[in-house]
Formats: sequence, structure tokens, C-alpha cells
Amino acid sequence: MNRNRVYYRYQRIRTINKKKSICKRLGGNELVDAWVRDNPGRLSNGKIHCSCWMCRRKSYNEKSINDIRKLESIEYDEA
Repeated sequence: MNRNRVYYRYQRIRTINKKKSICKRLGGNELVDAWVRDNPGRLSNGKIHCSCWMCRRKSYNEKSINDIRKLESIEYDEA
């Protein structure tokens, strides 16, 4: 599927606005200004979340839905 510049521009602006709203919820306008400064395009790529152990949630920290279902079916079969 061929996409034109308008599509890519729309997607880029959409992700920038989404990340702006996340920054605004987390730290207010000060955080948005810290990220954006003169160039709002800085938000188009990269992550904006903290990577500390309290903020991140990875798959290895908790069991996946699939694993939970398998364990439940094993327990059900045994009963």
C-alpha cells in the first residue's frame, strides 16, 4: 500500500500530541516545555517514560495471560 506525505505527517503529529498529553499529565507544562523547548519534533521518536524499577512494567515481572490460563486449566484438570 502506497502512502503519501499527508499520511505520514498526520501520524507524526498524532504521536507528538499523544506524548505531549502524557507529559502534561505526569509533570504539567514544565515537563512539556523541558521536552519540547523549540522543537516539538523531539517527541516524535523515543520514549518519554521513566525507566526506573517502579515505573516500568515488563513481561518478566508478572505472568502473562496465556501462562495464567494454562495454570488454571492444569488445576482444573487435576480436580
